[in-house]
Amino acid sequence: MEFRHLRYFLAVAEHRSVAEAARHLHVVQPALSRQIRDLEEELGAFLFVRSIRGVELTAAGRQLVVDATRLLDDLQMATERVSRIASGQLGALRIGVSASYSWHPSILRLLREFRTTHPNIAVTLEPVLAMKQIEEIADGSLDGGFLALRDRSDKAFFGHTIFGGRLMLAVPRQSNLARKPPATLAELKDEPCIWFARENAPSHYDFWIDQCQRAGFVPRLVEVAVDTSTILGFVAAGMGYSIVPDVSEYSCPPDAQLISHPDLSSTYEVEFVWSADAKNPALDQFIQHFRP
Repeated sequence: MEFRHLRYFLAVAEHRSVAEAARHLHVVQPALSRQIRDLEEELGAFLFVRSIRGVELTAAGRQLVVDATRLLDDLQMATERVSRIASGQLGALRIGVSASYSWHPSILRLLREFRTTHPNIAVTLEPVLAMKQIEEIADGSLDGGFLALRDRSDKAFFGHTIFGGRLMLAVPRQSNLARKPPATLAELKDEPCIWFARENAPSHYDFWIDQCQRAGFVPRLVEVAVDTSTILGFVAAGMGYSIVPDVSEYSCPPDAQLISHPDLSSTYEVEFVWSADAKNPALDQFIQHFRP
């Protein structure tokens, strides 16, 4: 049985005449009669009772009208959904974001605007460390991600800059460092420093260590945290200072204070990154939203 058999059957049932149905379907009457007979033989039931006035549905035919109508409606909806998914009008996105950037107005505005213009695309935002994002974008677990300081020589990925940032000094609010910030970062060489392990984000670690070395000192690490939020928590608890991205201003706890410093002059860019081999049409719509 094919879907066209059901369409032919419903046309005959609607017109109560094989001749009228044939004209409506633009097929010859003998061919349509043959299709109906084939359908009846396949189902093992008579669907119509023939009379001089045309045809009447049998009990089996009336049931098939209900089921065939539902099947063809489901087919139509499935066809429309597939078409909308293929065109990017309907679908889903899994997007990673480094936790420290998730509060930035540029990202929040982008997601809000995309949700408004593409309400039928479900977006899941997942906090993932930058290096892990790259791994998951590569294996398809994520469609893309907001991250900084990736290896731009890697041609397996594309990226588009969303915003730029710089580094800031984070100190306990009730501390001498808050009351009298150091004139140079080198004055921090004996102060306890809170950072993260290099394996969590090698490029970030190297970038920030380079800032310290340019300032003429190596940090005295006393605590290792997994992300910026944890680092700021340790700072707020008075356990030491740290150097964090300026987007931390949007999530800094009350007992920590962020200070701009002239020795922290280097800038970085936060990009939306995706695989060069990406095939998700919904991702194409997302990219076109910020890169027309």
